[in-house]
Amino acid sequence: MRQYLLPVSAIVFLTACGSSGPTGAELPDRTATPPAGAVVPTDGFETYVTQHNGFTRIRRSDDQAGDAAILAQFEDADPASPAGFRSLVDYRTTAVGGRVDAEIIVETGVADTIERILRLTTDVEPFTPERVAAAGGEIVLSGSDYSLVRINDFSYQFANQSDPGALYLALNFDTQTAAIRIINRDFYQHTPQSELQELNRVDLLGENLPFNTETGAFGGEINGEVYRLAVRLGSYTIPVSGTVLGQLGGSEPDNLVAGGVFEASGSGIALGQQTDVRVDGVFHASN
Repeated sequence: MRQYLLPVSAIVFLTACGSSGPTGAELPDRTATPPAGAVVPTDGFETYVTQHNGFTRIRRSDDQAGDAAILAQFEDADPASPAGFRSLVDYRTTAVGGRVDAEIIVETGVADTIERILRLTTDVEPFTPERVAAAGGEIVLSGSDYSLVRINDFSYQFANQSDPGALYLALNFDTQTAAIRIINRDFYQHTPQSELQELNRVDLLGENLPFNTETGAFGGEINGEVYRLAVRLGSYTIPVSGTVLGQLGGSEPDNLVAGGVFEASGSGIALGQQTDVRVDGVFHASN
């Protein structure tokens, strides 16, 4: 298998998120009455309100045999990650810390390459719609994302994009629709001996997505492309499509946050051969 060495600055190895972050110990209330307003699709995602702090959790998992025992180790009192697995991000260290939490748990290989994604999670503070909905109109938030890109059967490459305009989120309270654009670009350096650099760019767009102004949920279909440039090897672009599910938090029109999970995949001919691409990630935004 071809191995990638990830830049040190790209991965933050963190301990378990504990009771204040995205854990798996709580069970959702499956008896709750479906919310009124726009219907937001949730296929492929799990979403519920956590018991310990009332945050809305959005989660996407790739459960396999033995994963439950592994994930439980991220939720116990021991801060050490289980061998061969890592928790990559925690938004409590960002500007929206305490209002949006997130977690990406992966399985690692040689030299900490990322071989598999077990779980992606975001927790967003409660949404109180009265004052926000009364203001009406469109509210725009911006933020950043953490994306994992997989080309064929190679290891995942992980990066975050925090430049201005990296993530654009527009929520229209009059039409009950949302629009989101997720842009991620970063350099990946192979071993120094190869002197080979790669540039991956992810560009995803979702428009006229259903937005429930009572619950703050939004999501639906996203489309875009993954562009890859490998010096001396050439470049290619693969179209991808997938889904996003997000949640708005806050109670004042000028002090809102949002977070969510997304995925997309696609195939095409690249450098003369069939190429499969997959993108998974989480995001946060605020105004």
